[in-house]
Amino acid sequence: LSRRKRGHRSCALPLLNQRGSDLLAQTPSAALAPHQGEEMAGSAADEEFKSGKGIVFIGMEGEGDKAQFNVSDEAKEFLETLQPPIAIASIVGKYRTGKSFLVNRMLLDVVGNGFQVGATVNSCTKGLWMWNKPLKCVQADGTVVNLLIVDTEGIGSLDADADHDAKIFALALLLSSYFIYNSVGSIDESALNSLSLVVELTKHIRTQSGNDAPETGETFSQFFPAFLWVVRDFALRLEDGNGDPISSKQYLEAALTPTQGFSEGAEVKNRIRRMLLAFFPDRDCVTLKRPIEDESQLQKLDTIDWGDLRPEFVEQVTGLRKKIYGSSPPKSLNGKNLDGHMIGWLAEAYSKSINEGASLNIGDAWAQVANSRNTKAVEEAVSLYSKLAAECKHSEMPLASKDLDDRHNDYTNRARKLLRQNSVGDDLDEFTTELNTKILGEYALLKDENEKLARESALEIAKATYAPIAAGVDSHAYETFKVFESARLKAKQEMLASVPDTPVKTEVLACFMESSVSEAAGKIESKRTLDSEAEMTSLKEQVSAAQHEASQTKIQLEKETGELKLREEHVRQDLEKTKESEQEAR
Repeated sequence: LSRRKRGHRSCALPLLNQRGSDLLAQTPSAALAPHQGEEMAGSAADEEFKSGKGIVFIGMEGEGDKAQFNVSDEAKEFLETLQPPIAIASIVGKYRTGKSFLVNRMLLDVVGNGFQVGATVNSCTKGLWMWNKPLKCVQADGTVVNLLIVDTEGIGSLDADADHDAKIFALALLLSSYFIYNSVGSIDESALNSLSLVVELTKHIRTQSGNDAPETGETFSQFFPAFLWVVRDFALRLEDGNGDPISSKQYLEAALTPTQGFSEGAEVKNRIRRMLLAFFPDRDCVTLKRPIEDESQLQKLDTIDWGDLRPEFVEQVTGLRKKIYGSSPPKSLNGKNLDGHMIGWLAEAYSKSINEGASLNIGDAWAQVANSRNTKAVEEAVSLYSKLAAECKHSEMPLASKDLDDRHNDYTNRARKLLRQNSVGDDLDEFTTELNTKILGEYALLKDENEKLARESALEIAKATYAPIAAGVDSHAYETFKVFESARLKAKQEMLASVPDTPVKTEVLACFMESSVSEAAGKIESKRTLDSEAEMTSLKEQVSAAQHEASQTKIQLEKETGELKLREEHVRQDLEKTKESEQEAR
């Protein structure tokens, strides 16, 4: 305020916590738009949400009675990226009461790029719109919650009827965890009358599936969100009948106290009061003064500088933001915090019910959401198993059969644990069976791949181990098959120790050894045959030489024998002549 008095144009909102102060201090000054001055700081963990935009959450297609509510693809894709805890703050109120200003400036503090705003009497926002960047809000216990802001079509617009308004109201109510009702002036009979749609909720909402009994609304409080009534342009003094000051919440409680009287009008108003009290046990109220005195500037509130607004209004907005940022409870159903996927399915289930002319059955919707969530949980669990199996394939396989079974059991247990973590409900037999079936299919593929890799590995090891023996066979290092067989058996033992123990181990080694032994035996026998043939040739040559030598010797002997006989004959003849000569001499 002192800066304001010294002539500064901007009046920044007070910081809501030290963490917000630190983050604001880290924000480059160049990132601030020149016309904004100092930005509002809140209990959001960061300001990344300011780069977002409004997208259709549940839009309408068609005209008149043929109009259909549909969750946009863009919203479904966005929701799929969100993990719990997720809070959803929906802003509802009569058209042209400044809801979009409340969203764009008071909550998001974005200038010119927020939800659609107009200065005419027509409703700008159609259906339900969502900001496509969650606000990371720090709760009192330190938990960071993804807060989604939802703006809704104004109630009571010129181009909509009460039935359409009731559907918008019911959709926003059932999808929210924090329901913010925006009104102008004060909480008087007229304001309560604007909430007459509460009376219609029992016609459009059911809590039990498969139950045809009339809905009483007795259990609505178990499913309805926290309720915050924001009263804009509030000019009254917050004090009780005795003039003592009261809080905004006490003001709300006093306004909801049933009035005396038995007129039809009083009964209608009291019925609204009783339903608000019964349906919203967690309720609160914030009152805001008129933001600016100059009425001509009211149509420019979406772009006006904070320094040009009333300081007391700025202070009240600070409190409002702190309340919403720090108190928005996570969206849950049946005690389970919903993730973005489940919220998308819930929105589709409610939209489908409206399109079919049926009541918004919380029980049926929950059954659909649970089925969808559990189906996705099965997919996530199978995906985990597949991821682990792929890592095993690339870094560990081939594995021995026992080791592969151990990996499979470990991956299966981890997948089942993930299924239990991500699923909802107690009856998971159907989904567990589905998971087991899909895992068995994945395991069969894993075993086939392991067998393929084991076969290739075993063959490579066999070839590498046998290579020296094959070289020895080729170089005729083994004189006999017995010597070769001794070396082969030794190599076989090395192979058995090196190859993983899989069903293909014995098969591959047996086939390899069979072909190797046959080939080696053939080469060794061939070598022996060649050696035998050479030996036989040499022997024949020796025999022939011996035979020739013997023949020559025989011939020589025969010659010598003949000559001897001839000499003997000559000697005999000489003897006979000698005898004859002697006889003649006598």
